[in-house]
Amino acid sequence: MMENNSEWIHSILPEKPLENNISQQQKTAYNEEFILKTQQQINKDFAKFNLEFRESFNLEPWTKEKIEVAIGENLVIIIKMGETKLMQLLYTIDIPEQTFLSLTQEKDFIQLLSQAILKREAMKVFFRSKF
Repeated sequence: MMENNSEWIHSILPEKPLENNISQQQKTAYNEEFILKTQQQINKDFAKFNLEFRESFNLEPWTKEKIEVAIGENLVIIIKMGETKLMQLLYTIDIPEQTFLSLTQEKDFIQLLSQAILKREAMKVFFRSKF
């Protein structure tokens, strides 16, 4: 499970956060911590709009696919609340309006927006750890 997560983490980060000389166990622990912090950041931003994830979302690292599905489920709920709420959420997460508008034309809009949100939230966690 974590090996797959390691791949997506490194695909969205601007640099590899780990040196090659540390053990696989240390890399796995770092990846699990990074994923969990990313999930907690997602939860924090969605909670501002009274949107919740399952309890385990804040307690254990999930796979990329499972995180994206959970984000998508909450996106469907917030879309039903209205465009203003959706735009406020995207502003909170820092998804550029142009990115959002370009995704609205896609048939798999929810999935693509979920991926964009996951990537942005992971970047927030990464930059927070650097500075």
